[in-house]
Amino acid sequence: MTRKERLFAAFRRQPVDRVPFATYNLHPFSQAHRQDPSYAGLLELVWERAGMLCKTELAPLRAPDAPDLADRLEIRSEGSGGGRRTVSILHTPAGDLRAVTEQPPGQPSMVTEHFLKTDADIRTYMSLPFAPVPFAPEPAARLDRDLAGRGVAYVGYGDPLYAAASLFDFADFAVRCVTDPRPVIRLIDFHFERLQVTLQNMLEACRGRDFLFYTAGPELCTPPMLPPALFARLVTPYQRRLIRMIHDAGLLASIHCHGRVRDILPEVIAMEADVLEPLEPPPQGDMALPELLQRVGGRLCLLGYIQDQEFHGAPPGTMRRRVEEIARQVERGVPFVMAPTCTPFAHPASESFRRNYTEWVEAAVEVFGGS
Repeated sequence: MTRKERLFAAFRRQPVDRVPFATYNLHPFSQAHRQDPSYAGLLELVWERAGMLCKTELAPLRAPDAPDLADRLEIRSEGSGGGRRTVSILHTPAGDLRAVTEQPPGQPSMVTEHFLKTDADIRTYMSLPFAPVPFAPEPAARLDRDLAGRGVAYVGYGDPLYAAASLFDFADFAVRCVTDPRPVIRLIDFHFERLQVTLQNMLEACRGRDFLFYTAGPELCTPPMLPPALFARLVTPYQRRLIRMIHDAGLLASIHCHGRVRDILPEVIAMEADVLEPLEPPPQGDMALPELLQRVGGRLCLLGYIQDQEFHGAPPGTMRRRVEEIARQVERGVPFVMAPTCTPFAHPASESFRRNYTEWVEAAVEVFGGS
């Protein structure tokens, strides 16, 4: 089996010749890593020896004169004392909405005012018109070709809860969901209608291909942010229908969800997802791998369980022990893919990161079998 074939067999819960493993968005076609010399040795290593899960996208084919949300945005930016303040005005048919981003000197930017603050703002936002667009399979198709059977093109699609939550201060959004979710649900329904059309257009562009689709939005509705009962109400029914569309197109769907998954695991199974990732081990997660495997019972593929933070500071030998622990817990044929829990974001990569990542890949090849 090629690495891609082995990964897809695990995703489909079919037999594999050995336990698959894959990097998480670390591959030679990643601009951020390819342009950073500190990653050169790792990119060569993973190309030769590891499977690769590679996030990518499709190309929207918007006509030059077609309306776009960006056309309704007015951006005003000003500097002050070395910092920067950006005011975004969204012009809608029912009035203007405003958001503010502040970036203090030498610090990351933060949104200090969000577009939606009141029920009236929700109604204003929902006056926005919608112009669906078709898609082309590039750049996902190009990446799939370039990987040459070594990895999987991982295509993102929208989540209506995430689309709604991103317009609010999250604390305000969470309080609204708990106290009176009806206006939020109307906004989620508004996004869901549009996301269905967008996803259908994406799937039309992908017919006959074997990309893996994923969405990250559901993780906003997990403990401790929101109670599990709201996941069942605000995520599951929408994702079940979106995932059915993906399956009807002959493709597979993955749910990206950091942190605690114990209480929402039955919902992920109920929405008929194919893959759940990145499976953070305790203490970031709340389930050990043997219990995860037992609770899932082969009903979806589990991907992850190599905590990214350990690459940065763990002493030598740690990553080999992690691989050996997983090898003792996972039988061949169980739908599981060992992978890190995160895209590597440190630039440049530290010496300890490079050492530990190399140790992990080499231990995986030795323990589970050649690439």
